[in-house]
Amino acid sequence: MPPKHKRRGTRRNTCSNEMAPPEDLIHDSRRQEILQVFQEALQRSRSGAEEYVDTELPLSDARKALKKLQLEGIKTEEIQRYFGSDEDDDNKIDSIDADMFLRFSAAMTLQKEKSDKAFQLMDGGEKGLVLIEDLQRVAADLGEDLSEEDLHEMMDFVDPSGEGLLSPKHFFKIARQVNL
Repeated sequence: MPPKHKRRGTRRNTCSNEMAPPEDLIHDSRRQEILQVFQEALQRSRSGAEEYVDTELPLSDARKALKKLQLEGIKTEEIQRYFGSDEDDDNKIDSIDADMFLRFSAAMTLQKEKSDKAFQLMDGGEKGLVLIEDLQRVAADLGEDLSEEDLHEMMDFVDPSGEGLLSPKHFFKIARQVNL
């Protein structure tokens, strides 16, 4: 059997499946805002110690800084999990530097943008809230046959208050849970 010849020129240039780091996907103004908030939080964290030269921010202070960036409801465990550290892990992180804060904040910003878009798609009447009727409409549009009980179960999972109203913060919570 003759040797197989390599085909030349038949390979197409395709984009890689690797995504750019999240900090490369946000606007420069948001990047500057994130870094500014980090520096302010770091200065507040250092305020008691004059010779304190650490460049890492404790996770408790990082959570406060995230709130300032409108990224609320993020738990310490989520930050640790993002960087591959679990509670049971011996290498559990308890502080992050500016690069880590930027990467995590950028990833959460992108998730928040996606969850806000999903919310706007569901909020048909532009009421600022998603009702059970909105979920029924979207399920029907997608061709999903969901019972009223299933829809109420979904609502209760996200909004344990039982009000039956979903806000953008609920959608952000879902986005973080499913890693949207």
